[in-house]
Amino acid sequence: MSDSLLSPEQRYWESQLHSFVTYCDGSEESHLTAENSTEGLLAGYRVGVKDIIDVRGVPTRNGSALCEHVNAALYDAPVVAGLKAAGARIIGKTTTTEFAFTDPTDCRNPYDSRRTPGGSSSGSGAAVAAGFLDLALGTQTAGSLCRPAAYCGVVGFKPSYGVLSTQGVTPLAVSFDTVGVIAKSVKVAHDSFATLTQSAGFESSQHVRFSKVLFPTENQASDDTLAALAQALDTLLGAGLLIDKTKISINVSEIVSAHRTVMNAEAAQVHKNLLSSNFVELLKPNFRAALQAGHKLSPSQIAAARRVLRDASEWFWKQLEGVDLILSLPVPEGAPLLDGTTGFQDWLTPWTVFGGPLLCLPWGLDTLGRPRSVMLAGRPGDDNKVLEVARQLELLSPILPRPRAPVGFTHVI
Repeated sequence: MSDSLLSPEQRYWESQLHSFVTYCDGSEESHLTAENSTEGLLAGYRVGVKDIIDVRGVPTRNGSALCEHVNAALYDAPVVAGLKAAGARIIGKTTTTEFAFTDPTDCRNPYDSRRTPGGSSSGSGAAVAAGFLDLALGTQTAGSLCRPAAYCGVVGFKPSYGVLSTQGVTPLAVSFDTVGVIAKSVKVAHDSFATLTQSAGFESSQHVRFSKVLFPTENQASDDTLAALAQALDTLLGAGLLIDKTKISINVSEIVSAHRTVMNAEAAQVHKNLLSSNFVELLKPNFRAALQAGHKLSPSQIAAARRVLRDASEWFWKQLEGVDLILSLPVPEGAPLLDGTTGFQDWLTPWTVFGGPLLCLPWGLDTLGRPRSVMLAGRPGDDNKVLEVARQLELLSPILPRPRAPVGFTHVI
């Protein structure tokens, strides 16, 4: 498929970023133009779709060599169909780690090609940050959407678990899989969420009570990142929002371990055909090891892990009675150098387990020129409340310089 939907300058930059795996060709673009509303809420928005989500007429390859020759999808995933119906223009499929797990891709961070864009929604974060897209669909099972948003300096919104359909999305672990968006602004994230949920506008933030939550310990975060959190907290106070000083007791390592047990077990179940195939050795090492580990788990081990997660979630929210929203950090520092991983996700895993909406908001650059990010979190169902406060906070946030384009390329967002 052609990359003609990008300008020549963008194609040159993309040859270094590798944020797309395929583009919608001319026939698909004609199909979109014929079906899309030109007056919808998303009219004119350029959208990318993580390559574990079906787009009609385009193969879903899941970032895997095993899917190299799969047939094109016959139908749009409901989340894709919803965006199209509102006027969005699907530009292409974005790079994902293999089956949305942790093996890194060749995608690079637009701010520094020596650094990871995060994963697993790697291409979605990079393409929005580079200005190729206004919006991209991603997914989160542990930290797969919020982390690329944080590392690439864009807005990432993971809705409450179960709010957006996962039909037409390749599963990893159905107990956690959540479709969300990476966007150039909170407004774009809100518009897409409102379209897909048929919800009303932003929800009033009057009398919202906040708490600052960091775990497991603040000393894991860099000074630059902690400064961003302090500045965001001061901004909320200056806007007249109430801040609680709630101290949270939580065992992050226990939650991360139990989450991994359940995730591996569910991944092994849904992908058991891969384990029994003659091509299992073609799988990338982290994903293959996860499937093999999940296959060996006993029912009692899985049940015990589920109890840990259920109890941890209940205890977490009990400690925050009377608190509406939470200000926290998605990652301890900016994007790390390429090291064979997709970055740090242990802080995001518990938030995914807790099931509520998460919104990562860019907060300037650190002293190394990496985007900083703060995160708003809410109780399950409080998606619009999170979006409204994020909209207000975004207006008061530091200006984030856009990533430098290659020599000879003038970047306009």
